[in-house]
Amino acid sequence: MARSPAPTFRRTAFLFAMAGCLAGEHGARAASTPLVTDILPSGVPLPVPAPSFVRPPEDASTELLGNAWGARDWLDRKGVRINIQDVEELWGLLSGGMHPGPTYDGMTAMALTLDTGRAFGLRDGLLNISALQIRGRSLTGERLGSLNAVSGYDAGRSTRLFELWYGQGFFGNRLDIRAGTIDLDTEFLVSQNASFFLNASFGWPLSTSSNLYSGGPSWPFSAMGVRVKWTPTYPLVLMGAVTDDNPTRGPFYSDISPAQRDPSGTFFSTAGGTLFIAEVQLWLDAAERIAGKDAPALPGTWKIGALYDSGRFPDQRYDSQGGLLASPDSTGTPLYHRGNWLAYAVLDQMIWRAEKGSGKTINVFARATVNDGTRNRFSSEVQAGLTFDELLPGRPDDTIGVAWGTGFYERRAIENAYDATRLGTSLAGPLRPEHHVELTYQAAVTPYLILQPDFQYFWNIGGTSRNPDTGRPIANGIVMGLNMTTTF
Repeated sequence: MARSPAPTFRRTAFLFAMAGCLAGEHGARAASTPLVTDILPSGVPLPVPAPSFVRPPEDASTELLGNAWGARDWLDRKGVRINIQDVEELWGLLSGGMHPGPTYDGMTAMALTLDTGRAFGLRDGLLNISALQIRGRSLTGERLGSLNAVSGYDAGRSTRLFELWYGQGFFGNRLDIRAGTIDLDTEFLVSQNASFFLNASFGWPLSTSSNLYSGGPSWPFSAMGVRVKWTPTYPLVLMGAVTDDNPTRGPFYSDISPAQRDPSGTFFSTAGGTLFIAEVQLWLDAAERIAGKDAPALPGTWKIGALYDSGRFPDQRYDSQGGLLASPDSTGTPLYHRGNWLAYAVLDQMIWRAEKGSGKTINVFARATVNDGTRNRFSSEVQAGLTFDELLPGRPDDTIGVAWGTGFYERRAIENAYDATRLGTSLAGPLRPEHHVELTYQAAVTPYLILQPDFQYFWNIGGTSRNPDTGRPIANGIVMGLNMTTTF
């Protein structure tokens, strides 16, 4: 989910990305070095959509410690880069949900990269290692009860290794291969504009986080695997990865959270099934195609992709003996099926620019997923939204965004809910798609400090009409939050 350290970086990234576009006819280069904020799951300002990204030079002013008394320059000459980011969040459930009230969560991340070319002469090689310290409590689990977490940082408390991989570029970095423990949602199934929002569903969506073991290799988990990225010609990027499908080695259903099963992030599991994912990206300048080369550029990235998991997945209605899971006489163990799949499409498109070269823009994103209707609780999902850059007078580095998302239950999960109501084994009532709307404003206080006040509204919380424990109706939820992200 490529990301940048501060809103100021968005315009700089655009200029360098466009430079890459112009150079594309003479040999586009796929970026092999992750951006500083690749380690953050949500609430991050992003470069303008483009599959090829030319990395801007280091700017010490975008980090609180600056040049760290010369240490950064010294390390850079050795090929070493160290980045630290801290996120602090305050959330409050104002009404609705289960238990209105406040919570706090936070995360500190450290990433180290070693450029093997500078270090010992192996060109186009990169070693990457990162770690996370996650703290606080979950507003989603303890107060709201929604399917979609209010924040990407609303995760199990732990101090853990995140990613550990080696990447090697070939043919002028047109071909880029990584091997090690990989977080797929850094690059696959991601919308650049959607990642600006704080709700976790705008990063790694509900249709993967709920339908895969431990949510799949997604923040804060990674899995053993290999990723290949190839740019055969500038407008086109082809990516694929093969990883273990179960980063924490747990069963599909468990009372123990994934973070508790692997609190250190060092299981390096190769058990279970294998996850295959592939994606095609196409860069387009909509303005050039519609109004000619003299029109202000309106870049966009269009993506289609699919994944297949060879593991075993539970039926949503029938138990291991072919009876109803909702029946009082059920074995309680679902019938398991071999294999699972998901297909998706992602659109990131700039739709308006004040004038040629201007940073005043409006961008739209949309993402849709569809998957197997037998072994998944959610059969499809949709998110869409708008971001508005530099539109506030006197605030050239700020961004405003509004987005909506929902996930649709698959047929057998709906029938199981009806079975439970009919047989008296649940008070939750019929399943309904949970919807959420987010309105957010990101303010660049300094180049290294971002404040992001956030408003979210949920209805059909938890996808049910009533609290499954009390049988009482669940009121729509109103959530307010504040995210503070500091880059050191």
